[in-house]
Amino acid sequence: MKKILQITIFLFSIGVFACTCDDPKITEKYIESDFVAKATIVKNYKNENSRELYKADIIISEIFKGEKLKSIYVAGRSDGGMGSSCSIFIPKNTELIIYARKNKDGKYSIGMCSGLLYLNNRNAKRQKRELDILKMFKSKNIDFTDKINYRERAKLHKDLEQFKGIELEKNYGIYEIAFESDLKIKNVTEISGFENPIDQKLIEIIKKTEWSSFDKGIKDKVPDNSKLLIGIYYYEKDKENPSFLSQWYL
Repeated sequence: MKKILQITIFLFSIGVFACTCDDPKITEKYIESDFVAKATIVKNYKNENSRELYKADIIISEIFKGEKLKSIYVAGRSDGGMGSSCSIFIPKNTELIIYARKNKDGKYSIGMCSGLLYLNNRNAKRQKRELDILKMFKSKNIDFTDKINYRERAKLHKDLEQFKGIELEKNYGIYEIAFESDLKIKNVTEISGFENPIDQKLIEIIKKTEWSSFDKGIKDKVPDNSKLLIGIYYYEKDKENPSFLSQWYL
């Protein structure tokens, strides 16, 4: 009984202190990152002092944004031991899409909440879609960085309900929003649409969306002409569930 109680307490403590991250949309993590690339971890170094931060050498197979790097820093423990709840370890020979930010020390770092995409045998559809979108960004020279946190005021999903049952060949559309300083929308531009009359409908819907923002303690105020990328994603019919469009990146 005592052993069961100890296990219960241990599991409860894990739940309480577990690292929780919102799963970022590809548009968010791409804009907010200084470096984005498809790469393989080839060497891990010991942690620097007592900090949960270690250096990892990488070989880049394709770079999508930023300067070419030979190494990055990982928020975790290089020995794979138990660290804090947000500590991660990426083994040698792991291939992934890296989304890294440059810190004040000039180091490009990644962590649990960076939106890393591991390239493996799981969720092949999502991996293909994400790589397709990154290649599209690269082809269109979309490489701006903006770390302002934007949130849509939960109205868009209702407007997208009208598209239930729609049939499309492409599984995403990406659009660029230009804001005035008070977050009123100046303009919406198609970056890569569905190649269908639906794009104009979506642009009109996005123009009517309302947003909030947060940046370094400043709420709902941004530099004039600030830009944001927004994705609309197409999900095919699944058994009895009809196809639909969503702003959620599933």
